[in-house]
Amino acid sequence: MIIGILSKNHEILNKVSRFHDHYEVLTSNHERLKGLNILYSNDITPMGNARNERRNVLINKTTTVLRVLQAFATDKKKKNLQDRLDHLTPEFFHDCSDMELIKMSKKIWLIANEYGGYATTFVNKIKAALNPEYSKANFKFEKKYGLLPEMIVEVEEATISFIDSMMQFQKTLKEKELLAEEMKMIFKQSKKLLTNKIDKFALLFENKNPKFYKEYSLAREKQSKKQIPEIIEQETEFQNLNTIEPEVKTPVIKSKRKVLPIVEEE
Repeated sequence: MIIGILSKNHEILNKVSRFHDHYEVLTSNHERLKGLNILYSNDITPMGNARNERRNVLINKTTTVLRVLQAFATDKKKKNLQDRLDHLTPEFFHDCSDMELIKMSKKIWLIANEYGGYATTFVNKIKAALNPEYSKANFKFEKKYGLLPEMIVEVEEATISFIDSMMQFQKTLKEKELLAEEMKMIFKQSKKLLTNKIDKFALLFENKNPKFYKEYSLAREKQSKKQIPEIIEQETEFQNLNTIEPEVKTPVIKSKRKVLPIVEEE
């Protein structure tokens, strides 16, 4: 509305060059806000859902191997191993952060390889090929407790897949955060420009062009009443985005709220 009023009164703006200059800056800021808002409003729900899906896959693969190891530790009365594994409950995996999940999956993977005796490096593969007893130990553990080599490979693949998805999601969140900060800065600049500059130049025409000044003043008054609650809500939205931890377990849903422009076009 403000830009619309100013744009249809170019003859007034042209009478005071600085008035016109500030109007151009205001218009430019408004266009930048609209462009940034399109990017900010991009829906990242599918990316968040994909990340969550891979997280669940990793949890399932890891806990499957974990149960075998816990049974093995109890059966063989390996107290140290029991102590290392007992706290890893379904609740732990549900509540842990992404990095904690990756750390624990790596831990389970290493323990499974340690006790299962599976060849995980080139040196170990050579050792297994040269030492038949080494291979027999693998088969024995597999037969007794059901820990298949494929299960360990699946944990490894699920971990890599989840890390890739997590990193992409974190990158997108960071980009969204930067967009929010930039829009917030432009919004404040435009608000300051209106209050400290444009309002004062408009006041010059209170007597020279009362029709223009009345229309401008009414628009500003209406805008102020409308923006006070919306600005507070928008500030909260920006703050919420800025406090998102990189390891969130729930995807950020697309904001359907458009960034509040400091001015509105007719």
